Amino acid sequence: MRKLRRMLAVGLGLGALVVSAPAALADPPSTPPRADAYVEVWCHAPDGTTAVYERVDAHSVDQGNKDVQVAQFGLRHEGWLCQIGPFA
Repeated sequence: MRKLRRMLAVGLGLGALVVSAPAALADPPSTPPRADAYVEVWCHAPDGTTAVYERVDAHSVDQGNKDVQVAQFGLRHEGWLCQIGPFA
């Protein structure tokens, strides 16, 4: 009988956790997704369009050589030309 009670208590506890989790995840964050300093990576696509491709942490450019990675993107993806900041 004790074993059955324990199993029931654990089952009810897990059920409460599963039911309450989606409600907590549905709340929007209180801050914007990029509150820190960031830079924009701009790309010319093979179809001729130019747009912001991604926004990255500014420290990743200074400390992580992100600018080199962005420049080398076109070497691996034919027709793409990307750089940090908008094209002049």
